[in-house]
Amino acid sequence: MTKSNHALIKLEKLTERLEQSVVLKLHQALSEVSAQIIETYRREDESLPPIEAISNATLAMSDLQTTIAEIKQTLVSLRSTFDENRQKNREVSDTQANALVNSAQIINELEETREHLKTAHSAAEAATQAKSIFLANMSHEIRTPMTAILGFSEILQNEEISETDRSKAAQTIQRNGHYLLDIINDILDLSKIESGRLNLEKRNLNPVRSLLDVKSLLEDRAKANQNKLHLELQGEVPAVIQTDPTRLKQALVNLIGNAIKFTSNGTIRIRIEYHAQSQLLCYHIIDSGIGISDTELHHIFKPFGQADSSTSRKHGGTGLGLTITKRIAELLGGNVSLKSEYGKGSEFTLSIAASIPPDTPMLTSIDDSLAPRATPLEYSVNSPIKGRILLVEDGPDNQRLIRFILNKAGAEVTIAKNGVEGIKLALAAKESEDPFDLILMDMQMPVMDGYEATQTLRELGYTGQIVALTAHAMKGDDQRCLEAGCDAYLSKPIDRNVFIPEVAARMGQDSNNENDSCKQTV
Repeated sequence: MTKSNHALIKLEKLTERLEQSVVLKLHQALSEVSAQIIETYRREDESLPPIEAISNATLAMSDLQTTIAEIKQTLVSLRSTFDENRQKNREVSDTQANALVNSAQIINELEETREHLKTAHSAAEAATQAKSIFLANMSHEIRTPMTAILGFSEILQNEEISETDRSKAAQTIQRNGHYLLDIINDILDLSKIESGRLNLEKRNLNPVRSLLDVKSLLEDRAKANQNKLHLELQGEVPAVIQTDPTRLKQALVNLIGNAIKFTSNGTIRIRIEYHAQSQLLCYHIIDSGIGISDTELHHIFKPFGQADSSTSRKHGGTGLGLTITKRIAELLGGNVSLKSEYGKGSEFTLSIAASIPPDTPMLTSIDDSLAPRATPLEYSVNSPIKGRILLVEDGPDNQRLIRFILNKAGAEVTIAKNGVEGIKLALAAKESEDPFDLILMDMQMPVMDGYEATQTLRELGYTGQIVALTAHAMKGDDQRCLEAGCDAYLSKPIDRNVFIPEVAARMGQDSNNENDSCKQTV
């Protein structure tokens, strides 16, 4: 029992006793008055006449009634106080009850929070372990091509090796360099996807031609594993769909390349089908490779992991390709699913949302005439680039490389090692009425970076062509370069097949393959 309840009970008992005492005293007073009146009438020898005695008695009765009224008023006040205290006690009791309920709810919420934290902690530990495995794989994947690059670079310095061995060494260095770039691109792509910075660009696309492009790209890789690539249509497929061509191609390259990697002396079938009701385009990639066990299937699309850690050691790869592909498929309005039987092969199904324009014709077979013709632009020392180029670049190795490429193409190259030197040389050439035909501007340099240098040149009235040449390749880097005043953006490492046509186009010349796009994507 609470203190407030105990006090109310005591007050109630006290009030009852007071009422009983007052009533008893009233009875006693009335009895005394009556006795006095009777006694007055009986006593004839009393000096006071009866009427005065009665008057005195009446006065006494009046005083008594006043006292009674006061007592009643006191009782009413006590009762009111009692009722107020009782109400307050009820409110206190309700508050205490609510407090108990709230306490129970808080305890339950704390228990739920503790369970959530426990689950999150377990997930964090699992993620940390997966990333540790990933970093170990990355160390292996990076060191392997670096060993080849450094080793064959040293061999190239030996003047006694034959031209054949020299050529093979150079090809090995180039191949391993591209592999390192693939690793970096995978990490960058996953970073963009995870942070929500991978923007899509929907355009009209012929899905059959796109698949033939991918087949052409991967044909040599398939032949190296003694594999055959077979394309087929199931039912009718629209000749035009609306999607992001670059990301669709990336997803197909990842899935078909994955099938090639894990298949030897086999056939890889790629089947396309269109579901008109759901407006989904599906690519089925079916291989006869090593397959995946049931216990490993649920790990296959998780980032930082392959079916097991030995996979990367045997077959190479970062373990990010399938994760990236699944995320891309989801961004394209579809998904990636997998059916596999260990030792017999796998079937990946890539689905994407594929809205089609009105009156789009339907295809019923693979038309080989859609296949891309082999017209690659080969680098040539005779590529026609004539004119003066200012290269603003702080890296000595990149200075030598870019100067070599441009000199072989016929250009005259002047080098500035930071933005301040670049501004001085550009303005001096302009004042001497022999301006540079093009400025190639590295964007990250000491003393003054390329952004500030470009802005300064534009503020000083420089109107010549400035092309950003930078290793920054994240989303938004190109826009930042353009906002600084650059006319175009090229990313490192340099692909000569893109670099030479772009430089020639910016100089108003034709290098036999003028590129309409001003941006080289990594």
